[in-house]
Amino acid sequence: MTEKEKILVLKTFKHGESDIIVHALNPRGARMNFFARGAMKSRKRFAGGLLEATHYLDVTYKVGRLSDADPLHTLLEAQMIRDFPKLRTDYDRLDAALYLLKIVHKLSQQGVDDSPELFNLLGNALQAAETSTSLEKLKVHFELKLLAAQGVLPGEESFNEWLMTSLAQHEKIGIEGQAWRWLQQQTHDHLRHYLGQF
Repeated sequence: MTEKEKILVLKTFKHGESDIIVHALNPRGARMNFFARGAMKSRKRFAGGLLEATHYLDVTYKVGRLSDADPLHTLLEAQMIRDFPKLRTDYDRLDAALYLLKIVHKLSQQGVDDSPELFNLLGNALQAAETSTSLEKLKVHFELKLLAAQGVLPGEESFNEWLMTSLAQHEKIGIEGQAWRWLQQQTHDHLRHYLGQF
């Protein structure tokens, strides 16, 4: 059975000499795994580094065995929707984006289609990372919104402004010094407690 899906690529692995395994997030917040046969050599189906982390793609795939706990679908073709090009013009931007993907990869689950806010949050964060002048603030803002969406963020009053502000406006939140260091520490502690090591 052949299906179509839109995905955000979270991570890729080289398999053998020419194949690639792709871990991605669909718009319902579920992680999907794909096997792209011959992707390293195919100029027609997967040309120009198409299957790279951060890329937003429209894919066609052959459905894997759904009886498997972690089905591996066969990727037939992919088309670029958005590649967030500015992330690759600056090391710090790309590093921040890969950090966001790492968190989502750890959090997302195969076949669990109940977290569309996770997909939207990640897409908005990648877009913000293209132009942000405060990547550390963006990362903390993302972490707070992620924890809140999962229902595990304590009701600290100091978190409220962050939760009510869009990621695109993260630079406008005024915080510095000890208050900023405290917020960073609290956020990272809550994230580690929820996700474990990542």
